[in-house]
Amino acid sequence: MLKILLVSDNHGDYESISRILSDNPSCDYYFHCGDACLPPEEMKPFLVVKGNNDWGNDYPKQKIIKIKGHKILLFHGNGYTFSKKDLRYKTIEEGCDTVFYGHTHLFNDEIMDGIHLINPGSCYYNRDYTAPCYAQVFIDDDDNIFVKRVNI
Repeated sequence: MLKILLVSDNHGDYESISRILSDNPSCDYYFHCGDACLPPEEMKPFLVVKGNNDWGNDYPKQKIIKIKGHKILLFHGNGYTFSKKDLRYKTIEEGCDTVFYGHTHLFNDEIMDGIHLINPGSCYYNRDYTAPCYAQVFIDDDDNIFVKRVNI
């Protein structure tokens, strides 16, 4: 089974990133959905996309990643996360079946009309007053996606 570590919105908190990495030393992929607010050298091994607070860091605005039978859109989500319908349309426009996004500071794992929407929540603070968290995403041999929320 393939394992993806998915985090978002640490807002400069290196300690949470360091702890998450030490708890997950052997993943197949490491993705960050933006608002890292840290320079790229401090975010290794994560592939990081630019969030609305990532000033001065040269992260890409979005990435499209092919993993097994899935095409995944990795982006922060500002401008699209006020409506999950808009987020779904954006994912379809990019030719993807799954989206990893952040910005809302709210964990989400749902399938909307065939599009898998996954937000790891914030590893700094969540706006619904739940514990800071991240996601472990698993893809099995049949290309099924499973998401596990991990509280910090």
